[in-house]
Amino acid sequence: MQDLIVSGVKALLRILLRLYFAELRHTKRDIPKEGPLVFLANHQNALLDALLIAAFNRRKTFFLVRSNVFKNRLVAHFLYFFGLRPIYRIRDGREKLALNEPLFDFFAQALVQGNCVLLFPEGNHALQRTVRPLRKGFIEIIDRAYAIAPHLSLRIVPVGLSYQQPACFFDRAAIQYNPSLDAADLFLNQQDQKLRDKRILDRVHAELCSATVHIPKGSYDEIIAVLGTKAIDFTQVQEVNQTIKKVLKEQTEFDLNRGSLSLPEAACTYSFLQRFSLALAWPVTFLWRLIVKPRIKEAEFISTFRFAYFTLWVTLIALMASFLLLYLLILK
Repeated sequence: MQDLIVSGVKALLRILLRLYFAELRHTKRDIPKEGPLVFLANHQNALLDALLIAAFNRRKTFFLVRSNVFKNRLVAHFLYFFGLRPIYRIRDGREKLALNEPLFDFFAQALVQGNCVLLFPEGNHALQRTVRPLRKGFIEIIDRAYAIAPHLSLRIVPVGLSYQQPACFFDRAAIQYNPSLDAADLFLNQQDQKLRDKRILDRVHAELCSATVHIPKGSYDEIIAVLGTKAIDFTQVQEVNQTIKKVLKEQTEFDLNRGSLSLPEAACTYSFLQRFSLALAWPVTFLWRLIVKPRIKEAEFISTFRFAYFTLWVTLIALMASFLLLYLLILK
């Protein structure tokens, strides 16, 4: 029964996500249909990142969410039902970190049982278009799975998420799935563990850098300034990364060593039809700008809350249309 409900909710989420985004671009996915599987993705856009991967994956998937989302007991039960689990960080208190131990065991058992696990190895989220240094949590989970089942046939799928204008309405997104990796090739060898872990982190980091738009941190503001003059489509990942490499080489075009720049927030750009749609829906957008958006403290959560807000209005409109149709049918 639970699997049926989860499948139904995923189907609804796929519809809502396709309505919410002006365009969703998925690459050809190399996702094994059975057996243990770990998705490793870059993390830019809070819960929306997880939804874009989990909703379009028909297999049962478990993933981690920051622990403060689970403070409300009712919300916590709802999230647990759909496979979400809390992860505790240093900012939650060092004493809370011990709560991650049984969590890692749970995810390892889920893999041994042939399920999917979605992890964000950066360990945090940020709207910057760069893959941050990775943390070892995913290594610990996979090591524990191999400790339980040494001959486990485990695959890893690197996933890159790229957004055109994540802080704006009518955003576009690209979800790129790199070819799956055989975890045994990375994890089951006789290397010194520190060297092995570094090799794994370097390989996964390189995979994520190729799957999403990656701007080196040291030249980030300068590169963004150059790209801003080129009308870049950030959902064309390979083309953008090639442009970034070209800009880095052509230092005569822009002095990349002159220090950080203070750049203003990029303005949202809309087509005439999109502006007309926003104008028609002015009560909805007005309430969003006046009441909802000012309460969001972290920019990375703007898209997540906007999607929830959008879902609420779509649900209300659907209910009103259903009642109207029912009323007309009864009158007839």
